[in-house]
Amino acid sequence: MERGRPKLEIARTERVHVRLTKSELEDLEKICEKLKISKTEAILRGIKLLKNPPKQKIYRSLNKNPQKHSEGVTIED
Repeated sequence: MERGRPKLEIARTERVHVRLTKSELEDLEKICEKLKISKTEAILRGIKLLKNPPKQKIYRSLNKNPQKHSEGVTIED
């Protein structure tokens, strides 16, 4: 009988440390609570969005400097 968490197909062995303001941390925690996901899952979803941004015009207006953003650009692996 195995104990503990189930093993993942790809083990997450790497760590990242970030510094956030109190407000940013509160925002992250509220989002996680509302969506019932972990902070790790929220960050992974954010990475996926950055790799494949929505091709909607609203995305462009969310950037602080829209002139530097080309709509629909994806980041290759």
